[in-house]
Amino acid sequence: MGVLFGWLYFKYDLLTLIAGTASANLILSSIPLFASSAAWHQISLYILLIIFFIPALQIIISAVKKDTFKYTYQGLPAHILRITERERMQRELEIARNVQMGLLPKKNPIINGFDISGTCQPAKEVGGDYFDFVTLSPTKIGIAIGDVSGKGVPAAIYMTLTKGILQSHADETISPRLVLNKVNKLLYRNMEKNSFVSMFYAVLDTAAKKLTFARAGHNPGIIINQKDGSNQELNTDGIALGLEEGSVFNKTLKEQTIALKPGDTLIFYTDGFTEAMNQYKEEYGEERFIQLIAENRQLAAQELINVIVSNIKGFAKDMPQHDDMTIVVIKILS
Repeated sequence: MGVLFGWLYFKYDLLTLIAGTASANLILSSIPLFASSAAWHQISLYILLIIFFIPALQIIISAVKKDTFKYTYQGLPAHILRITERERMQRELEIARNVQMGLLPKKNPIINGFDISGTCQPAKEVGGDYFDFVTLSPTKIGIAIGDVSGKGVPAAIYMTLTKGILQSHADETISPRLVLNKVNKLLYRNMEKNSFVSMFYAVLDTAAKKLTFARAGHNPGIIINQKDGSNQELNTDGIALGLEEGSVFNKTLKEQTIALKPGDTLIFYTDGFTEAMNQYKEEYGEERFIQLIAENRQLAAQELINVIVSNIKGFAKDMPQHDDMTIVVIKILS
C-alpha cells in the first residue's frame, strides 16, 4: 500500500495522494458493514457504495466523452492566490534578470598593453545600470557606463533601449560628444519626461594611448597614478540624456582628450558604490572610494573590482543594497 501511495505522489501530486488515502481509509472502515446482517448496516453499506462509485462513474463518462480537465484558480483562498501570483512574478523577474544580464558584455576586451574588466550588480532582480564595450576599429574601442533613473523593470527597459541606441550610432563617429548627441535625441523622443539616463562615454585609442570622453550628467571618471597614488577626475560639462531635446544638451556637453601613461588606472562607475550605506545611515563616500582604489592600484583590473565590491559590502554589512553597482576598470600596462 505504501508503494502504491508513493507512486501516486510522484506520478501525480499531493492532492491525488490525499484523495487516494481517504478512499483507502473509507474502504477499510466499511469492511464491518459487509459482514453485518443488521438492516441499518445494510442501508449504510448501499449509501456508501453509491457515494464511492459516483466519482468513478463520472471518470468513466468523462473518458468516453474525451473530456479534459482544466485547472483554474476560481474558488482558491485569497492568500493562496496571492502566493501563486508572487511566485509567478518572481519567475518572470528571474527570466527578465537573465535576459538583462545577457545584454551586458559576455567577456572583457583583450587588448595588448591594456587590462580591462567590468561588472554590474543590480540591487533588485533587474536594474537600470549599464556598461558596454563597442569595437570601433582595430585600435579604437568605445566604453560606456550609464545609470537610468529609477529602479526595477521600468529602468531595465530604458537600459535596454539605451544600449540599442548607443550601439547603433557608436560606429558612425569616434567623437563621444556626437554619439551622445544622437543618443540623447532618440531617448528624448522615446522616454517619459520624468526619466533620464546619465552616461560616461569614452573612446580609447589603444595605439596612441589616448582617451577621448564626454560626460552626460554621470559620475566623473577617475585616473589613479601608479607611482604616487594621486588621482585626477575626468570631469567635463554635460546634462543627463533624455532631459532636453537637443539645443541645451548640445551647448552643455563638452568633450576632452587626455594622454594615458603606463601604470595609470582608469575607473568608470555608478553611484551605487559611493552611496552605499551602513546601519548608521553613513554613506561610503567618494573620498573613501578613491582611497581604496589608490591603495590597491597594483592589482589587476578584475582583482581590483573584487576588492572594491567586497570592501563596500563589508561596510554595508547587513544593510540591503539600495542601488545598482556598475564599474569598469582599465589599467594601462607598463
